[in-house]
Order: sequence, then structure tokens, then C-alpha cells
Amino acid sequence: MASLQKRTVKGIDYWSLVESRRVNGKPRPVVIEYFGNTQKFAQSLINGRNENKILKSYSHGDTFALMKIAERLEIEQILDNVFPSQKRKGIKRSTCLILIALQSICNPGSKSEFETWISTTTVPYELNLPIDSMSSRRLWEQMDGITESELVKAEDAIIQRIFESYDFGLEKIALDYTNYFSYISSSNDKSELAKRGHNKQKRNDLRQYSLALITTKESGLPLFSHIYEGNTNDQTIFPTYLTILKERIPNYDPKTITLVFDGGSNTKNNLKSLETHYICSFSLASCKNLYDIEVSDYKDVSVNAKQVKSYRTTQDIWGDERECILTYSSSLYAGQIKELDEDIAKTNDSIKHLNEQLGNPKSRISKTKKAIQSRVATILSKKHMDVIFNTQFIENNEGLVTSVKYTADEEVKTSIAYKYFGKKLLITDHKDWSTENILKTYREQDCIEKIFRSTKDNDHCAIRPQFHYTDQKIRVHIFCCLLGLTLATILHRELIANGVNHSKFHVLDILNSIRRCWIKDKSSTKVANVIEKLDDNQTYIWNIIQSL
Repeated sequence: MASLQKRTVKGIDYWSLVESRRVNGKPRPVVIEYFGNTQKFAQSLINGRNENKILKSYSHGDTFALMKIAERLEIEQILDNVFPSQKRKGIKRSTCLILIALQSICNPGSKSEFETWISTTTVPYELNLPIDSMSSRRLWEQMDGITESELVKAEDAIIQRIFESYDFGLEKIALDYTNYFSYISSSNDKSELAKRGHNKQKRNDLRQYSLALITTKESGLPLFSHIYEGNTNDQTIFPTYLTILKERIPNYDPKTITLVFDGGSNTKNNLKSLETHYICSFSLASCKNLYDIEVSDYKDVSVNAKQVKSYRTTQDIWGDERECILTYSSSLYAGQIKELDEDIAKTNDSIKHLNEQLGNPKSRISKTKKAIQSRVATILSKKHMDVIFNTQFIENNEGLVTSVKYTADEEVKTSIAYKYFGKKLLITDHKDWSTENILKTYREQDCIEKIFRSTKDNDHCAIRPQFHYTDQKIRVHIFCCLLGLTLATILHRELIANGVNHSKFHVLDILNSIRRCWIKDKSSTKVANVIEKLDDNQTYIWNIIQSL
């Protein structure tokens, strides 16, 4: 039970909310909140003279629920067994790493923001932690000295513990890659991971590192990850990940596993090296004869209560007969038409600008036919532009080009769109699977895509922003972020099993709105610690959390 206590300093009374706790087996008064001198405290209570008064309110539901999952999975013990033992201000390394994971999933931000965030939660109260020990410096110190091999052992031990407690299936797993730009300086030679490459967030000016991740198709549980250099493409890293898959997947049996991945990993050797079953997208440019199949020949297949136009056939691809599923999407068609119209507009502007240069006697460009033909060829190098645009070079008596006449052929544009747009190709070795099952399994890959999207925003599980400048810190940072995601995934599974149908991150938002407060009784100095009033939805979820 907490209580209000008065302390007099130089004749001035100061008030605080104090609770007695046991520290190292001995009772110790712990200050929960300072209220200042009598005048300030009285002003804060003036509106509550005739009723109970909330003295302080803290965020509680999300951190409490995730800590319960961490306790159930014995995460702290696993980390203690794997990582070198280290304490700072009496707090173990494992506890600090779990707290970093909680911040990453509940309130993503930099380590410098950690102390501010955790002071608004009940975590220090629940774990009996002195708030002054929760500085960013302490977190950085606890991240030191952890090796890549130790992170792998910890990740594997956590997954093994989860599989001992839950029946996650490994029949269908998803593989995908992404990259994260950083602000690591070009002159920084402490990071081998940070390289310049094609960045998916269009920040090619910055150094980046890449992350490959395998998850279960069910719930998107992270199974294991691999961090690698930012200038390595998907096709190159794919064989490495197949090796890691064999070494780290629990009870690896390739005959029972279907690996789902995007077409960016496809090469002849990569497909040949696959031991598992597979479903992946494939470039239609490598099977151009499939473009000739009329959309009217596609059949509607029900996938997750939606009708998908599809056409199934077999095709010899790189020396093997493979099942091919063509799909047609009107939204994909619309997006490609929009992109094509934008390219046509840009091409129009570029040729118009070229004509302005040709008409300007002061222009220094070469006006020979060969030079202008080369420039026009460059302008028309974007896909389909060379067949959509008709061009004619107008020359003067000296054989120099004075202008370029051009028109965009709408009929050609229409025929291109009809033949090529809106279509996508999937390939698989599952000859015995139904088209519906193949499409459903592939489309469930969006679970990992949603994870990647969430790791790049500031709502939940954000790997970015990160301000670490060494490979060791980057690896530990990502480990903690994925640990937070793992805890949230298990929590979500528990709630689904009890009839809660909200999404994973919506559940966290609901839990975040569940707060714990200290209330002063109007007639005494006693203070009660209670959960704020809940609505029906919060009550239902909270009762489940309490029963875990």
C-alpha cells in the first residue's frame, strides 16, 4: 500500500507518494512520485476536495502482458545462460535487453528516449527497478560484449523454447529480405555491414545494411534472421540462407517444408539447390509465351473469400517442368497503366525539351543526325517507349536535324496494356496441390512484408530509426527488436485462442490504453493502487491477460 508522506526541508514541507518495497530482503521506502511543496500539492488537489483524487497514472497493459509472456518463455534465464554475465546498478544484462525489446515493440525510439518512456510505464514498479538506473548509457553498456555467435544461440534457444510450448507448424515458412539505411558516416571504418546499395526506401545516398528473415506462415513468428552487407543482392545471399535454414530450423525435414519467397532470389542455380518444396513468383519476361494466354481464359478461384482470376499450366523452366499459376489483378493493371502514362508524359517533355534545344541557335548540342538519334534512343529507353512513340527527324539542307516530330500511338499503348499488364506468374513444384491452396499459401507471405513495413515506421517494432555505428551494436539492436516482435506474436496467439480477433498491433494499442493509477482517499493520506476504469473490450482482453 502506498501513502502520502511529508518531508520538511529548511522549514518547507514537501510531499511525495511513497511505497514500501523489499530490496535485498529488507523493507525500503521507494518514492513513486514527487508533488512539490504544500502550495503546489494543494493546488493539484483543489478540484478533488470532495472525491478521490488520481495522483499519478501510468501506462501498464502492454508492458505487463509482454513481460508475462517473457516470464512464461523463460527469456531472462535463456539470455542469462547464453550471454556473459554483467550487472549495472544491480540490473542484469538480460533484464536490460528485455526492456529494450519492450521499448522497440511498444514505443519505438532511440536509446536516449528510453528513460523518458519507461518512466511513464509501470515497468520500474513491477520489476522493482530504480528509475535512475535506466539511462541510455546503461543500455549501451549492457549491449557491449555480445558476439554474433551468442546472438544466434540465444535466438535458437528462444525458438526451441517456443516450439516446446506451442504447436507452430513448419510446413509453410516465408523468406524475405529488406534493407535499412543508416546515418553511418562514409569515413566510419568500424562497420563492415554498412555499404551503399539499392535502398528500398530510395535513400541510395546513405550506407545501409540488410536483413533476411524467415517466419512461420502462421502468425508471422520470426524463426531466425541473418544480417549482411548492404551491397549484397537477394540472389547472392539466397544460397547462404538455404545453408542457414538447414542448420537452424528445428527438426529440419525438407520433404515436409514449403518455402515461400519472392522472385528476386530466382536464378537457375538457386532453384536447383532447393531441397524443400517451394512457391515463388517468377518473371514473365522469361516465359513470354504465357503472355499470349487471353485473360478471358482465366478462371475465378476463391482465395480468402476473394475471387482471383487465374490460369494454371505447366512450363519447362530451366530444364524442369514446373507448375505455373498465372494471376490477373485489376488493381495491378491500374497501377501499371498509371506508371505507363507517367513515362509517356516524361518522354513527351524530354523530346519537347530536345526540340527547344534544336531550335535555339545558341545551343551547343551536336545536331548531326547520328547524335540526335542517339539522344532520342536514350529518351525512349524506358520500357515500351520505343514502340509507343513514332519519331521522324527533320533535317535542313546541311544535313543537320532541326526538329524531331513525334507521336504516341494510343492503339499500341492499348495493345501493350492488354497483353502485359495486370499479370503475375507463380511457380511451384507442388503438382498435387490445388490452385486455391497454392495462391493462398503464396499470398500469406504478406505476413513477413507487414513485419518489414512495421520495422520502418514509428508505431510498433521499428528497427529504424537506429543510431548505432558498429556492427556489434547493430546486431544486438536488431536482436532486441525481433525479440519484441516474438513476444508480441506469442501474446497475439494466446489472445486469438481465447476469441480475440484483433490484429497483432491493434491488440498492443488496446493494451497500451489500459493504465494503472494511484488514488488518494479523500478522507485520509492512504493511497490505493488500481487499474483505471475499462470498457467492455478492454475488460475482456485484460481478463485473458490476467489468466495467462
